[in-house]
Amino acid sequence: MSDGICRDYFESAENCAITRKRALYELEKHSLSAFEDISDFYRDLGELDIYRAQDVLRWLGY
Repeated sequence: MSDGICRDYFESAENCAITRKRALYELEKHSLSAFEDISDFYRDLGELDIYRAQDVLRWLGY
């Protein structure tokens, strides 16, 4: 994926919120579904019901 596409994808998530279930699905899509990965995610972003989509993307490295 080129930088332009990544930036567009990241920017498209501005002002969007996603559920915890969707956030965990995104982690799984990025092969980050191990207990340690989820623990790191919760440590960094908290155990919330709703996440800012850009926060999740940023955590994933976008």
